[in-house]
Amino acid sequence: MDFLFFLLTLAVAAVGGLVAVKLKVPAGAMVGSMAAVIIFNVLTEKGFFYTDLRTVLQLISGAFIGCKVGKEDIFALRKVIWPTVILIISMVTLNLFFGAVIAGVSELDVPTALFATTPGGVADMALISEELGANPGYVAILQVFRLLIIFVFCPPIFKKIMNKKHGELTQKTEAAEDKVKEKKPFDFKQFGILLVVCVLCGMLFKTIGVTAGAMIGSMLGGAILTVFTKKVDFPKFIRTALQIFSGAFIGIRMNKESLMHMDDLIIPILIMTVGILMFVFATSFIMHKITGLDYPTCMFASTPGGLQEMSLLSEELGADTVKVAVMQTMRLIFVVSFFPTLNTIICGFLS
Repeated sequence: MDFLFFLLTLAVAAVGGLVAVKLKVPAGAMVGSMAAVIIFNVLTEKGFFYTDLRTVLQLISGAFIGCKVGKEDIFALRKVIWPTVILIISMVTLNLFFGAVIAGVSELDVPTALFATTPGGVADMALISEELGANPGYVAILQVFRLLIIFVFCPPIFKKIMNKKHGELTQKTEAAEDKVKEKKPFDFKQFGILLVVCVLCGMLFKTIGVTAGAMIGSMLGGAILTVFTKKVDFPKFIRTALQIFSGAFIGIRMNKESLMHMDDLIIPILIMTVGILMFVFATSFIMHKITGLDYPTCMFASTPGGLQEMSLLSEELGADTVKVAVMQTMRLIFVVSFFPTLNTIICGFLS
């Protein structure tokens, strides 16, 4: 029965994603599938997604990023050192400031407020927060809303900013480049080798316990392969399918139970919305001005969404996907490695 509901959920996600693409919604495949699955799950409570497929999504996403890396990109990665430092400092500031604000003006306790504003994974933060006396249910709901805020509001805002900065000429140039790419003969052999290498490296990293190991290992394996051989084109239909699956994976986390807690969480959600938007635009502006990194890349690197999702969105809207992936990876590693300890120290100090 679960399999049938899984297929039904995917069908709903596909319809929502393809309709949004047809309507030219920014990041439409992901945003449309996510919205459709949320509506379906809230109305029917029949939505289902195999959590183990997250590893498959990470492996393919890692391959998608890694295949774009060439020798010239390796030398360019040194340019993201200072932007990453700025990103981490900004993240700590965001976590402490808005966590304190939420705890001060709402009914949430300090541990719950801090973990709710930590820019990490939904499941990771909820599980860790429970060990430290927070309310894992509230943490999970607020973390889901953080992702929803990012994927609903950020893509259209980013697209408008990028259109103003680059104009129609850039869009036409990119469209022409895409057409040229589509006309190239597809190398099935090279693509098959890429997938094998990425899966092996991703599973190795996951097995040895690296944080987000499946995606990071896949990305590194693909990058090493393409640096020593050549870049590999990813079929467009796989990119679209990847975004639809990712949207379904996020959307399935919203249900009727989540909506039942909305009264207690309206103020924290409003504060978080303002906080996220302030954080993204302030951090990207500072990063751009200090380091000279292009503004679209700064925006996507500064957005506290998932590594996989931000990388996919950055590709669709024309940012430097490799740099975004590297900085998002550093953000993820830092959050999982140090934020729980930081939050523990703060909670202990205030108790």
